[in-house]
Amino acid sequence: MAHSRFFRAATLFVALGTTSPILAQEAGGVPPSPDAGPQTLPEVRVEGDPVLAPEAVFPPLPPAPMTPVPSILDTSVFATPRTTGYGAETTTTGTFVNVPVLEVPASVSVVTKDLIRDQQALRLDDIFRDVPGASKLGDQLRPDTLLLRGFEVRSQDYRKNGMRDPTYTPRDLANVERVEILKGPASVLYGTGQPAGIVNIITKKPIDDDFATFATQLGNYGLDRYTIDANGAIGDDRAALFRVNMAYENRDSFRDFGFNERVFISPAMTFILDTDTSITWEGEYLKDRRRFDTGIASLNGNIDGLPIDRFLGEPANDFQLYQDWRQSVFLDHRFNDIWSMRLMATSLFYHAPSSGTFPLEQDPGTSIYNRSRQDIPEFFESYHGLTANLSGEFLTGNIEHKLLLGTEQGWFISNNFLSESSLPGLQNFPIDGLNPVYTDPQPFILPADFESAYRVNRHGVYAQDVMTFSENWSAMAGLRYDRANVDFVRELTTFGIPTLPLTDTEQTFDRWTPRIGLVYQPIPDVLSLYGSYSRSFDVPPGGPRLTNDPLSPELGESWEIGTKWQMRPNLIGQVAWFWIQKDNYTLDLTSSSPPFFVTTQAGSLTSQGVELSLQGQITERWSTSSQYTLTDAVLRDSVNTQFDDTRPRNVPRHLVNLWTRYNVIQDDDRTLGGGLGMLYVDDRLAAFGGDLRLPDYTRWDAGLFYRKRAWDFALYFENLLDKRYYASAVNDMQISPGAPFTVRGMVSVTF
Repeated sequence: MAHSRFFRAATLFVALGTTSPILAQEAGGVPPSPDAGPQTLPEVRVEGDPVLAPEAVFPPLPPAPMTPVPSILDTSVFATPRTTGYGAETTTTGTFVNVPVLEVPASVSVVTKDLIRDQQALRLDDIFRDVPGASKLGDQLRPDTLLLRGFEVRSQDYRKNGMRDPTYTPRDLANVERVEILKGPASVLYGTGQPAGIVNIITKKPIDDDFATFATQLGNYGLDRYTIDANGAIGDDRAALFRVNMAYENRDSFRDFGFNERVFISPAMTFILDTDTSITWEGEYLKDRRRFDTGIASLNGNIDGLPIDRFLGEPANDFQLYQDWRQSVFLDHRFNDIWSMRLMATSLFYHAPSSGTFPLEQDPGTSIYNRSRQDIPEFFESYHGLTANLSGEFLTGNIEHKLLLGTEQGWFISNNFLSESSLPGLQNFPIDGLNPVYTDPQPFILPADFESAYRVNRHGVYAQDVMTFSENWSAMAGLRYDRANVDFVRELTTFGIPTLPLTDTEQTFDRWTPRIGLVYQPIPDVLSLYGSYSRSFDVPPGGPRLTNDPLSPELGESWEIGTKWQMRPNLIGQVAWFWIQKDNYTLDLTSSSPPFFVTTQAGSLTSQGVELSLQGQITERWSTSSQYTLTDAVLRDSVNTQFDDTRPRNVPRHLVNLWTRYNVIQDDDRTLGGGLGMLYVDDRLAAFGGDLRLPDYTRWDAGLFYRKRAWDFALYFENLLDKRYYASAVNDMQISPGAPFTVRGMVSVTF
């Protein structure tokens, strides 16, 4: 506008100078003589281009750029930031809101998507090696079950995006952004749970970007896996974002007759209603079909008596089928600079029919195993949950607060029907372990029916405050109240006679679970020292319990002290000492005599130990995920003396994982690198109260990586030295051997 006004003024000034004598003189022209008389102006013809409009000579300046208002996708206090590399500086699992790792008075292990990709993990149990204190359990019905700090983390102790995820189905990693494992009781935020911790799976969300990644994995034992990750926007305003993850996998096994085929589809949509509000919907469908396989069995007390590929079931019959249907909705809203809200809802249905033939005992001095068959034709469970969280960040005097107020309502429903040969028991199914002949013998039809319905209705309210007193001192305090109603109805009928009459066990529990922690940072944002105390409780489980006596709730408490060192922006080291005790510890046992499956409770399980971990980037080219854990766990039970003063099954005293990657070439155009890993697992008991031990083992792995612009290539070598080892066991008759030398190759391209 200033240029335009100046141009108009200058044009007027020139025009007047050609018509006014005075102005012409002032403009430098020659004035006419006074005696010359009237003057006649000569005709003037002007030729040339027309005068341009002022706006053409001096175009208006563009408007000053406006500072964009941050979207709720980038600023939500509940969102988990995306990570690059092996390290994560923030976490949400331990606090529900995004808090730097140094300020959380607890151990939180994070397995990032880059680490999952480099190790080419296919299942969740493949990444347990990267979690201090975690090891496989070997439960063929619940493959994702793990041991953490000496305690079983069961299906009820899993979360997906903070909401309960109790499925039996082995989870797929195609849509997983990261996995966070919170050590210590999580009851303050999540209600019932283990005192050792929980596993929280954080999925990939739609983002404001356009891309599509196609990947193929091939390997020995017939591995074929194909995945798609596509992200984009609908509409020019990009107010609606979508993301779709899909996977198809088909593979054989080093085990005789082993196979696995799965289909996974996960669409997600995010609607940005305004800069302060968004709604995200996620859906999942997973179908997994595999061989029912309980592994090998010891032969006359010798764990190496059978080949690791020996199958002791019946290939013409044995199978497992898992199916999941899930959807979740998240509403995020920011009221102002202080208060934010997240509402979450989820519904999960899963179905797991199976039929398996497995050994229960061995004829002494022979290689003959007597087996049982169990059919589970109908097995339906579901979970529905609602959660509301309100978070505020504010000051009271000189104290900074990150306050969280929340409530959760959950319904868990399990319906089982076992009939005829479905009931497990010792039957006339002998097989020679050294020279097996598979004839698929038909079981003795036991005219029996077992029906059960297990329901848990739980409601909780909780409050948590992360307080910062100065740059050196901070604290966290939380308290939750839960009311849980448990209804377990069951009936067993044999030969038309009620062996276990209709039994309805109704129990109601009211519990307060606290958590407190203190953090001192002698070097702010670099070094922190912390201590914490917390308590937990878990409701009695259901399952095929053929007794009418009620079980007690499992009660736990935990102490932990530790230190965290942020060595580099993306490298953190942690050391933690822990002490955990759980009373009324529930045991699921298998017996060769009626009632065959027994659920009982031991007096207590106590575990204490030390964890060390180093995770992230040592340099710009050198990354690591390395851990060491010492665990001393012991059962105490003055009533069941066979368990008293014994170690729990599958818990190693020493556990070491070393994994490192170094990039020889690393720039914007290409990357060339290699990785090397070592996993050491100490010897362990195969069964509760048993004598058979799984021997210790050391496994070496390696990887090669190459990236060229949009193309990514990788090779992963597992068990380089072809070591014979045993990953886990349920008991002496159900031992899971580890895979021999395995190669997996991956190729992906991103558009």
